[in-house]
Amino acid sequence: MPWQFAIPWPVTHIASVLLLLLLSACTTVPVDNDRPSATTRLEIQQKIFKQAKALFLNQQYAQAANALLMLAKEGHTDAQYTIGYMYHYGFGVPRNEKESIRWITTAAARGHPQAEEALARINAAYNQPDVLVLPAQP
Repeated sequence: MPWQFAIPWPVTHIASVLLLLLLSACTTVPVDNDRPSATTRLEIQQKIFKQAKALFLNQQYAQAANALLMLAKEGHTDAQYTIGYMYHYGFGVPRNEKESIRWITTAAARGHPQAEEALARINAAYNQPDVLVLPAQP
């Protein structure tokens, strides 16, 4: 007679549950396809910037400032320079020299040519041609 080994029911039940848990750990993790790629994100930012520019040109300064401020906070250098310009002249936002210098300096530090020129003019106005005016820390 062959050897027979009887496994009690609770042990087989526990073994089955453990096997299911192990197998479920082998499944793949779903990929978040709703998140835009870096290229798509840049395209979206450029589209928003273009819309904000049209709003500015139509003298809808407050709406333009809202869009530009969002882009500027995301690191969009054209938006950083433009919102700095808007703070300087008070277009759509309260005139604020510190915010103007902060955004223009941020864009200039990231290589934005118009921001670099504006920063040079700001430094010249402060009679400090070789020293960058650093924005105040919030």
